[in-house]
Amino acid sequence: MKQQPILILEQYEQLKVISDPMRTKMLMHLIEQPHTGQQLAQKLDVSRAKILYHLRELEKYQLIRLVEEEIRGGNVLKYYQAVARGFIPADHLLNLVETKQATRQSYIEVLDRAKTRVLTAPDRSFAPRSSDVEDWESLSLQQEIQLSPEQFLTFTKRYRELLQDIEQDPSTAVADKKLYYVMATAFEIDAPLFQGDEER
Repeated sequence: MKQQPILILEQYEQLKVISDPMRTKMLMHLIEQPHTGQQLAQKLDVSRAKILYHLRELEKYQLIRLVEEEIRGGNVLKYYQAVARGFIPADHLLNLVETKQATRQSYIEVLDRAKTRVLTAPDRSFAPRSSDVEDWESLSLQQEIQLSPEQFLTFTKRYRELLQDIEQDPSTAVADKKLYYVMATAFEIDAPLFQGDEER
């Protein structure tokens, strides 16, 4: 099944379904690859019955679909996958409380998946090449910056363009490329966490 890049949620019921934290966790796994209910139950440490209930709700509102059935030991294994890699509420749903809840929960789940990727990455990923961090093949960075909303949107646009351009750069042979995990979150905050010298 070919996933859509983004699915626009047009129905309030769809938004309400994914505002549930457990369903958001499930969707994160189903965006990455197909899973059975049993696989999700094991990964999330939840009863299979509860997982099957949530799968039915996600399928009912066309957020996931059945992509494969496999018969093993007399049992039928059903594999589900998310219909898209991302879900965004339509304009008429943007001001609802559920939109804010679903968006915040999706950020939390992305961060949680990033933690899992760090913990399961090979040791070589975190072996410094030199005392100069510019030479490292890894990056961990957090920063607070003051920008206008227009500057922030320019930054996010350039960031997306950079990722697309560098991945599609034909100057490097495929055989010379490695697979890197990249994630980013950025949002407005009320107060700084880091204090500069001028603030002390």
